[in-house]
Order: sequence, then C-alpha cells, then structure tokens
Amino acid sequence: MVVTRCLALLLSLAFAQPTWAQVDPDAGAWKLNGPLATVTAGGFGIPAQAGALSLSQTGEASLNGKGVDNVAQYESDDHEIQGTVYVFYPRYADTALATWATDRAIRERFGPNVTLAADSLVSVGGIAHAGVRRIYQKGELTPGKSLTTAAGFVRAGSWIIAVRVSGPSARNADVETALDAMLAGMRFDGKDKPMAASPLKLAAPCPATEGKRAKLLKDKAASSNALLASLLGGSIVIDDKTEGTVTKATMLAFPENGAKTLCLRGVVDTGQRKLDVLSPASADDGQIALILLDDAGGTFAVEPALLLGKGFVVKHYGIGTVDVLGSYDAMPTLAQIGDIMSGADKQGGIIRSSTTFTPDGKSTININANTLK
Repeated sequence: MVVTRCLALLLSLAFAQPTWAQVDPDAGAWKLNGPLATVTAGGFGIPAQAGALSLSQTGEASLNGKGVDNVAQYESDDHEIQGTVYVFYPRYADTALATWATDRAIRERFGPNVTLAADSLVSVGGIAHAGVRRIYQKGELTPGKSLTTAAGFVRAGSWIIAVRVSGPSARNADVETALDAMLAGMRFDGKDKPMAASPLKLAAPCPATEGKRAKLLKDKAASSNALLASLLGGSIVIDDKTEGTVTKATMLAFPENGAKTLCLRGVVDTGQRKLDVLSPASADDGQIALILLDDAGGTFAVEPALLLGKGFVVKHYGIGTVDVLGSYDAMPTLAQIGDIMSGADKQGGIIRSSTTFTPDGKSTININANTLK
C-alpha cells in the first residue's frame, strides 16, 4: 500500500499554526541573511518581506536534517493573509504536475465554488518565463467567507518551488501583490537555475486504450530492470544548457515541464481514495501513466522499461527517493494499477530496488536480494 503525505494539510489555511522547528539563522536547512532567507542545500533565496507579508517561520516539513523538504511561512500583521513557500526535491519534478496537484488540493480544501481566474507565465527573480502564476477566487474556508488564493510554481534542476498565498477576497490585491513579490524577489545562487516553464495543458479524456491485463514479469527479469530503472526517468535531465539565465533541457521526462499535453486516462481505486491517471494526449509521446499522490512530490508512475527494451516498470517517486516495483509485459490496466497501489497485487507491489538521491549528486541504491533468487 502506498502511503502519502499531503501538503494540502500543511498549506491549508486552517489558521491553526503548524508545529515547525524554528531553525538557527546561521545553520540548518535555512540561512537568514538580511532581506533573504536561503535554502542551504539548493542556494535558493526568498524575500523576508513580500508586500504586506513578513516571513514568520522557516523549517523542514519532513525528513529533518536532509534539507530536501523545506518550508517557509509568511503572514500579514493582522494575520488575515498567510503565505507559504515550499522548496522540495521530488524525483519526478515538473511544474505542470505541481500545478495540477496543487489545483486539486485547493479545490478539495476550499470547496466546489473555486474558480481559476488567471493562469499565466511570469518572470521569477528577473528571469523571464520561469514561473507559472495562478489566481483562484470564490474559495471558502468557512461558509460565507470568500477567499482568494494565489499560487506560483518554479522548477530549478530537480527542485520545485511552490508558493501559495491566501486571504479574504476583499484583500485580493494584497494577496496577488504578495505572490508577485515572492516570485520577483527569489534568487538562484546555487548550481540549479530555473527551467523554462509552460502552463498546464490538459486535453479531453484520453482515447480509450484499455486492453487485456498485463502479465507480471518473473522476478529475475524484473530485478534486472530495477537498477537502471531507479536511475532513469523522473527528474533526470539529459544535456541541459543554460541560455542566458534560463536552463533549457533537450530531454525531460513527460510532460517536459508543461511543454506536452496531458489527458485523463481514467481513475484508479487504491482502496483508500480514488485518483486520476494522467497520460500523454498524443501517441507521439509514448505510453506512460502518472498518478499524483499529493501536492508534495509523491508520484506513482508506470513507464517504459528502458533496460529490457519492452514492457513497463512501476515506480513510486517521493522526495529524494525512487522505489522500483514490478515490471509487466504491457501497460497494466487501471484495475491492475489500483491493485498494485492498494496492496492487492502483492507480487507487483514488491519493492525491487530503492534509491535515495541528494542534491549534491550522490545516490544510494538498495536492491532487494530476495527478488534475485
């Protein structure tokens, strides 16, 4: 069974303060230096003041001491407007996927009346077309109290920077100003620079492609794929070049930071919740199934098995981690994917390899020896 952590709970405006560790300004995940707070592991700076909002707390949302799951909270003097900057290191990093997952979280949190009022590309830290900016209106935390939520997304290397600001609709201008100030005030002093972004493109439901049930490959065949499969796909960038201040990569995992169009293949039932399955809208982009588990980097994927040259491999991407599960001779059906995720398909859900990645380029791979027999 796949266990997820939902960032929506962390970022939601329950107005009850989450319990975060207050970091030492000269050590730990964040460093405070005058008008900037900088993520130590990535070298990303965010402004201490953003419009009417002031930085109030910094820390790590999880994986304490790893520096790959960083969070900063802002609030206005009257506590009516709150904001969050989340800097995390998912192994399937993509601004379009981050946009989709956050859109779902906002609608689930703030009700069925939420509308998307604006969707555009913006400059981030003076770098053109580096961020996605979205404005949501008519949300409600409590009946009769309308909220505006502004969100922004940036990818730099394998990092995602997600920004959210929410406040009363009467303070709409202040909410938008705060978001824009956060994006404009970001700095990228480390090796990872912003990649060119594209707005989320979602087509109509995918053409019907459900075939017969796929066959699980035997352990030896699946395990031979486990090593390479853990190192390829997701956040891997091949032949990236920096043109000016924006990084352009010639090969990225689908949907290529929003350059490719997604479609909804259907829904899987994990036994705990029902989740949408995203796939390429164009046959030219191949076959892949993506299930976004949360808005904090959790992604369940079924991808082509590159090492074997045929078939598909199942992966669970997290923050700094990739677990490789079973391999199949064809794309599994929606029912099969649901069984793998729920644990009903025990063989398909066995972890064949587990790899941990760190921002300094190091990786640790663990192979399940029991599957080599």
